[in-house]
Amino acid sequence: MKTKNILLISILAWANIGLYYILYKFEVNHVLVGVFKELTLIPSFLVGIIFPIWLTVKIIITKK
Repeated sequence: MKTKNILLISILAWANIGLYYILYKFEVNHVLVGVFKELTLIPSFLVGIIFPIWLTVKIIITKK
């Protein structure tokens, strides 16, 4: 996977988490929002943590 794609996916994962935080702050409590929150929050955290680590390792490996 290209570096640009890894960075974009990581930013989108954190944007998803930010979206749910904003919805929480504005007290939007619809059932559909809750369903999508439950389905996407944990994968977004995992992608937001794993992909930057993968990007860092990839950059270090390509510089050698």
